[in-house]
Amino acid sequence: MPSDLLLAIAAPGVKTATFNSAALTLPKGSTWNELFMRVGYSAASNASGANSFTFDVDISYDNASTWTELAGAPPLALSTTVQAGEIFLPVITTRQDLINANAANAPQVRLTGTLSGAGSTPTINIYDVSLVPTRD
Repeated sequence: MPSDLLLAIAAPGVKTATFNSAALTLPKGSTWNELFMRVGYSAASNASGANSFTFDVDISYDNASTWTELAGAPPLALSTTVQAGEIFLPVITTRQDLINANAANAPQVRLTGTLSGAGSTPTINIYDVSLVPTRD
């Protein structure tokens, strides 16, 4: 898919703790087709013990003052074996969502990565965070 069809968020890079990405403003209205937030990761590992990262799409209807989880993925369990892959999280907004939120601003979305566990030296490289349509 040509890169100009993607809405990209600055990739957070290497993370060793819970993080939030920068926000991306969506058009004020419903998404005509479902969008997916694509999260590309590499070098996901843990030196010892048990840790995991959970990825969520958060949405804000009030210019990033408050955030609500929109969709989440199952936890990615870290181990001493390095992992890489992609996760796709659905992003759906409706006009009713905007009405219910009394939205004066266009909605914004961001990626949240939550680290949990008690292992040592957890690390993950987030190299891509982009919104992709379900169809061209």
